Amino acid sequence: MKGTQRRQHGRGGFDLIEEATQLLRTAPAGTLAVYYLGAIPFVLGLLYFWADMSRSPFASQHLAGAALGLAALFLWMKFCQAAFAGRVRAQIAARPAARWTLRRGWQIFLTQAVVQPSGLFAIPLALVTALPLAWVYAFYQNATALDNGTDGTSQLLKKSWRQTRLWPMQNHILLAVMTGFGFCVFLNWAVACLVLPQLLKMLFGIESAFTKSLLSMLNTTFFAGMFGLTYLCVDPILKVIYALRCFYGESLRSGEDLRADLKSFAAPAKSLAAALVILFSISCAIPAEAADATPPAASTAGPQPSPPDVSPPDLDRAINQTIHESKYTWRMPREKIAEPAADEGILARFFDSAGRMLRKWARTVFDWCDRLIKRLFPRQSVVSADHESSGYGWIMSLQVLLYGLLAVAAAVVAVFLYRIWRDRRRRPAAVASVAIQPVPDIMDENVRADQLPEDGWTKLARDLLERGEFRLALRAFYLASLSHLAARNLISIARFKSNREYERELHRRAHAFPDLLSDFGDNLFRFERIWYGMHKADRDLVDQFAANVEKIKSAG
Repeated sequence: MKGTQRRQHGRGGFDLIEEATQLLRTAPAGTLAVYYLGAIPFVLGLLYFWADMSRSPFASQHLAGAALGLAALFLWMKFCQAAFAGRVRAQIAARPAARWTLRRGWQIFLTQAVVQPSGLFAIPLALVTALPLAWVYAFYQNATALDNGTDGTSQLLKKSWRQTRLWPMQNHILLAVMTGFGFCVFLNWAVACLVLPQLLKMLFGIESAFTKSLLSMLNTTFFAGMFGLTYLCVDPILKVIYALRCFYGESLRSGEDLRADLKSFAAPAKSLAAALVILFSISCAIPAEAADATPPAASTAGPQPSPPDVSPPDLDRAINQTIHESKYTWRMPREKIAEPAADEGILARFFDSAGRMLRKWARTVFDWCDRLIKRLFPRQSVVSADHESSGYGWIMSLQVLLYGLLAVAAAVVAVFLYRIWRDRRRRPAAVASVAIQPVPDIMDENVRADQLPEDGWTKLARDLLERGEFRLALRAFYLASLSHLAARNLISIARFKSNREYERELHRRAHAFPDLLSDFGDNLFRFERIWYGMHKADRDLVDQFAANVEKIKSAG
């Protein structure tokens, strides 16, 4: 009955935060790498954009390019966050993560690009009115957590809204607690960064402008950096929390949480991992031959002529070009830069700047490719005293080589695309069902008391006791007592709880049974001395432990 009520009314807010924290701690390094692969570039790009737009005198000249670049980093971050949430949901459901394909990744990117930009306006507007903030924020978080690359945009929006309306009290508690937690993280980062220059001066004698004046650090860029660091620390926990909310919400219909719990009874098996890594690299390094250098002319007798003086116009042009370099002009006052007169509107100027920026990028790429080709395939010619003849046959051989390399590259790409198409058409092989023995590993530190009923633990303890494995029998009897207390609703079993937490919880709920508290405390003292300490267990001690377990069962 208690489990049914929890499924219908949702878990407690603090329980969900603890579960999310434990899930994030045990997540593979690759899962966190996927998140920070998108979040760190965006935060760095935002800090650069903030500092450049607030201080540079030429900010208006490259505003369009910087804004487009920041928008691209935002979409990339949302794509990586959706991939991170998918891996987290697979970990919650105890199943392998979905296989990535080009079509699935493109579908997730397009869906996030359509849904998430509106949150930049909807969330601040909801924050002004305060009341719908929890629902609006949860809607966009759900859109990230539920995007699996197979649903369309409209279906994803419907699922996100359905999960948003579920368990509103839990949602408000989560946001309130995580807001306070985020504020504490922000203060910690701010204090650490303010103290860091003084520590460097005290320990290493490094003097800087920040040690001379602490107020020089208190600017908008500093606070933007602290907000960025706080976001990188707090947002992964929020993503896991809303992934858990969506998982439990959808499990009300699908029962996926029950299947995930049943999978914990299965014996450890070989994990199936499929990794498809295609290295596409064409390395051609043809060292360029040194050009023939003309020997300097022999010096003639007499004094050498002095080098010609630099003309004043050339000197003025060189000085003007030097002082207008970016390393000298970034701190110039903005009002000294004359803005060009523009008769067009704001949107027209923006798109003109974007077009010029794209053309500049394309020209830079083409110039770089041209220099690379000239470096890899230099033109050689044979020059004689009477005539100059080009090595046309040698150039033809280089062209043939280049075309051959391009053909090889095209073949590699074709094979790669064919394998993707073949894997998509291949049907998964039928797996024969095998009976699962629900016997957990008593040596595993992560084993929980709710993985077997009380009778199962007692039977296992008796078997271990007959085989002379007293230490393992003692732990089986201890888990049997926990299972019995959980069945009486005197404690609740959780993976992240310690033995002392179980004891404190029992004192809160079973204070009316002093004998039960005394017997459990004695057993806990013996169990920790033997299981975690150096004391040895014998048959008499295990029999006495089992007798206390029977007293616990009969108490009350």
